[in-house]
Amino acid sequence: MTSSERLLADVKVGPRLASVVLVPRRPEHRSQVLRALKRMGVNAKADAGGVRIDAMDAPSLLGDVTPISLTWSADARRFALNRAHVREHATAVRSRTRVLLEMDQIPADLGIDTMTLDDHQRRNVAAMTVADSSGFCVFDEQGAGKTVTLIFAFDLLVHRDEIDFALILAPKSMVPEWPKDFERFRPGLHKVVVASGGRPMKTAALRSRADVIVTNFETAVTMEAELRALLRTYDGRAVLAVDESFYIKNLDARRTRSVRRLREWCSRAFVLCGTPAPNSPHDLVEQFNLTDFGLTFAGIDIPKDRTEAVPVVRAAIETGGAYVRHLKRNVLPDLPTKSFKRCLVQLEPVQRQVYASVLKNLILDLEATDSETFRRQLPNFLARRTALLQVCSSPALITAGYSETPAKLLALDQLLDDLVAKGEKVVVWSFFTTSITAIVDRYARFHPVRYDGTVGDVEVRREAVRRFQEDDETMLFVGNPAAAGAGLTLHRARYAIYESFSNQAAHYLQSLDRIHRRGQARPVEYFVLLCDETIELREYEKLIDKERAAQDLLGDGVTEPLTRELMLHELIDANRRLRESADAE
Repeated sequence: MTSSERLLADVKVGPRLASVVLVPRRPEHRSQVLRALKRMGVNAKADAGGVRIDAMDAPSLLGDVTPISLTWSADARRFALNRAHVREHATAVRSRTRVLLEMDQIPADLGIDTMTLDDHQRRNVAAMTVADSSGFCVFDEQGAGKTVTLIFAFDLLVHRDEIDFALILAPKSMVPEWPKDFERFRPGLHKVVVASGGRPMKTAALRSRADVIVTNFETAVTMEAELRALLRTYDGRAVLAVDESFYIKNLDARRTRSVRRLREWCSRAFVLCGTPAPNSPHDLVEQFNLTDFGLTFAGIDIPKDRTEAVPVVRAAIETGGAYVRHLKRNVLPDLPTKSFKRCLVQLEPVQRQVYASVLKNLILDLEATDSETFRRQLPNFLARRTALLQVCSSPALITAGYSETPAKLLALDQLLDDLVAKGEKVVVWSFFTTSITAIVDRYARFHPVRYDGTVGDVEVRREAVRRFQEDDETMLFVGNPAAAGAGLTLHRARYAIYESFSNQAAHYLQSLDRIHRRGQARPVEYFVLLCDETIELREYEKLIDKERAAQDLLGDGVTEPLTRELMLHELIDANRRLRESADAE
């Protein structure tokens, strides 16, 4: 290459959305491209595809970068421009946002509704609509009104002529609720269309020129190209909202990557979630990346160990993260209390034999397995461990011909008879399909409704919720927290019973708030059925540990749930101190 020649390279987005890659037109020029970038002060590394530049350094390539002549793909240029914008405005946006969140009263000149919104919701809307902001995380606890916050933020941005369109991604069960909420809080102001059904129906929705399109995460994957083409037509005047954003916490998932690519064509992104870090502090990273293009965690090395990661992640979000976290106990002071009771049940005779057999065989196989084989066969071992939990619920699926009534159904007999006799509606949660079927069949006299993965029709699911909330004869709601744990309002009941549960803390935590939310007027009680002397006890403790860790990460201030055991311990301790004081006198 002569001194008068310029290097030629194409710029594309890296495969993990964390970099841009320069691909020299002539492969033998890769080393010259790398040296040229380093002379410019750009942190670049050679890889198999060309030369890689970290995402936050991509803006340094914009403009006339000599001696390299760059040809940008549309996606790569947008990628770099987005990060240039967020870097330029981050300090001012962060300062203004924090001032607004600390205000007792939001200034009237911001144009935020003072009649419909609570104080914390007005602060949220103000923070979400700060000028030049790229996005915001609303991590208010479930039931604190995140949906209405998003609706009013969108409405205000449209009123200010900053955006024209919103794409809302949500779990399938929650998609139909968004148009109803728009009509409830901003009636007649925005055309809201749901993209659901087959591809032709979804395509028609995308072509409807609606102000708001709501669809599920699966559509973001299967129709990513069509959605991206739609967003590009708005030339930066679109906003992306992700409801229950813990669904996009893993960058290795196709769903997360599709959403991240769609996000590049939106000027703002909002994530809404009451349980954003249900399993690990790492869960927060991609949610923040979605709102600020990776700025909060740029250059931060997060330990793989969960415990070690907590202070690192907490420091990052406290220093640079754009988010808010309101707890119901602080913003809804009139919300009734909630209490928990763990009910230990003894396995029935045959059930105990099955449990002992499954446990013994698993122990023997583990003892005979070396560590390398265990790693290769981990999914199999985890499935067999889950089988132990299933036996605690019912051995029917594992043991052919099992006819004994499982222990938890016997416990439910007494609980449900007592509660329903008092005129109380009850929510029963179960993780296993076989058990849900058994519960629905056994308690047909209570006119139960079912909400789990076997109920695929959205209208049937909505009708189940409506019947439970409005029909005085429907006394029982039987659901799987994985399907029904998010977004639903079931506050016609003040009692919930956990017959079984998964190891996913998000499902459990979300399900708690189906009955303990705005509109609930009575104290709420939870019964957790646990088989004594089984791994179920430890499994439930793990869920509680994850809940405490998530609370600590977000600065909630960990408060032990009120249980019989905790109250008794406190009273015994108080009595002991009283006696010691009397003896001292």
